[in-house]
Amino acid sequence: MGTLHTPVGYAVAMDRRSNGPLPGETAREVVRTTADLAHIAEGVMHVMFPRSVLYRSGGEPVRLMLEPGPGHLDLQRLKDKLFELVGRPEWRRRHAMAREVADRHGTRLEVMTPVGAADYRGGARLVGPFSTEEAADSWGGDNAVSTLSFDTFYTGDVWLVDMFDLPEQDPHGIS
Repeated sequence: MGTLHTPVGYAVAMDRRSNGPLPGETAREVVRTTADLAHIAEGVMHVMFPRSVLYRSGGEPVRLMLEPGPGHLDLQRLKDKLFELVGRPEWRRRHAMAREVADRHGTRLEVMTPVGAADYRGGARLVGPFSTEEAADSWGGDNAVSTLSFDTFYTGDVWLVDMFDLPEQDPHGIS
């Protein structure tokens, strides 16, 4: 999101860069997506949650937040719609995937297409495709760092590498 700024006369915090409102305390990240799928995910969310305010982060991956956030059943309905989306032939050709992710920030949905290995510039991303598991494992091992790990998985056609942030942990050892 942006820099917090509450101008006089405004009831909500404003983003200095966009001059738009920042999410409030009831906002929740619902979907994390690649830029190529963001507009589609936004459209689905606008239709499904017309009474919620949608916020979008800059950069990639794009984080889509709703205020108020959806309940469990609505999140399940959204998940079903996003899985339908990535099942469409035009997105299957681009190796799009959808999944539910639970981490220390809560549960969210992800809908993404991979970035090519030659275009990867670091950070948590879906990378590929790779023709073999060995190629995916080798690439992932070469690009994992102390704060980033990886998993490889087969889509039924190709192998992808999921680069993900490791959870923050307290240092171990002798003090």
